[in-house]
Order: sequence, then structure tokens, then C-alpha cells
Amino acid sequence: MLAIVAAFKDELSGYLKSGRFQVTEQDNGFRIYQSMQVPDVVISEGGIGKERSQESARLTAERFKPDMMISAGFAGGASEDATPGDVFLCDRLVAVDGSPFLWGKEEAFESSSVEMVQRFRQAILGDRSGYQVGSCITVPKFVSNRSMKEWLGNTFNVKLIDMESYWVSEVAASFRIPFLTVRAVLDPVDQSVPRFIGETVDKGMAVRTLRSVAHLVTNPTDAPQLIRLSRQVSVARAALTQFLDKIVAATRTISDRR
Repeated sequence: MLAIVAAFKDELSGYLKSGRFQVTEQDNGFRIYQSMQVPDVVISEGGIGKERSQESARLTAERFKPDMMISAGFAGGASEDATPGDVFLCDRLVAVDGSPFLWGKEEAFESSSVEMVQRFRQAILGDRSGYQVGSCITVPKFVSNRSMKEWLGNTFNVKLIDMESYWVSEVAASFRIPFLTVRAVLDPVDQSVPRFIGETVDKGMAVRTLRSVAHLVTNPTDAPQLIRLSRQVSVARAALTQFLDKIVAATRTISDRR
């Protein structure tokens, strides 16, 4: 059994649709998706941030006892070679916690997934087309400003920024479950995103639409930026869907070789 842990449905909606996944369990904001078409995969949606991602991963590990766990979703770019729609396998995870003024290298947490990434590269016939390998930093709040993205990339030597992967990896390690992070780039390092995006990222489409309309009423010149971001969401979602199909097939290949 492969468990995919995501923050919210919109990130994986393409994969959920193509695999005909349906909600089979839900409680207090946590949802489990399963499919008769892909019976060896379970998807957990738990929300953003440390506490919710850890709880989602823990409940999934206890309930399904998976052979492997993947943290999947979108990420912001922290380097110039991470562009919208690029898919990354993360071979190094870094995390910072607390207020931004505490985000120093000495206070950071770090773990490595080099071995698992190498195994998957071999399983995908050594073909690096369609994805990159790089490091990711997990932060406790949505980073919308380009200057902060640049600072995180340079300070911690990372290519991506997310809010869950490191904490999911900790839970997987505590259950001794092999773990991998798969991220599709949404916003590049040189793009600042309106703050309301971060404030509504896990609130659902209806809330985000209302906030978008309200934002445009007072900031009409931001319309091109929001249109661009909407297109980037579609590109990142499609790339993630395609790669998850590929990585699920690779997982089966590894299982068949055992």
C-alpha cells in the first residue's frame, strides 16, 4: 500500500479525478480518498502546517500501515531553476519553526532522502526528463514575498518552499515507513503573491473566489497577476498528476522486484 499525504484536495484534484478516487472517511477536516481503479493507493488530505500534516500522516500510518508514504503537493520556488510546473523529488528536507526572526541555520531541522530518491530514479529507468532533484524547506507560514523566497533559497541552499513535507517525513520515520517528497512548483522565486492567497490556501474554492473578487475590487491592477497565478495552478496540477501516475507505477515496479 502506498499512502500519499496532501495538504488539501485542490493540489491533487487532477490525480483524484483521473484515478476515480472517492472520499471513504472524513473527520474533523481530515479526508481519506480511495479508488477501486487504484486499490493499492490511499490519499490523505489533512490541511496545511505542522500539526495538521503530522496528524494526517499519523492517522494514515496507523489506519493503513503503508509500505511507503509520499508527501505531495505544490511548492514555491526558492531558486531560479524552479519554474511553474517543474516537478521535484526532494533529496534533502529542511524545516524552520516559529516566527520568521527565528529562522536561522542554527535552529533549522534537517533530514535526507537521498537513498529513496536514488531508488526511484533507478525504478524510472534512470530517466530524469520530466522531473528534477533538489532540496526543500518547510516553513510554518505561507511565503508570498519574492525577497523572502530569495533569502530562504540562499540561506538554506534549497530550491523549494512548502509547509508540510518535513513534518510528514518525521512521522514516516517514526513508523519506519520509507518516505518520499514530490512537489510541483506553483510560484517561482521572482514572483510575489497577494497575501490573501496564503490566508485562504486551505479554505476551499468558494472562499478563495470571494476573496479574489474582494481583492480585485480594491486592487484592480492585480487582475493580470491573478490570471497568471490561476494558469500556474493548472500547470502545476497537471504536472503533479502526470508524475504521480509515473511514480505509482515505479512503486509497483519496486514491489514486484522484492
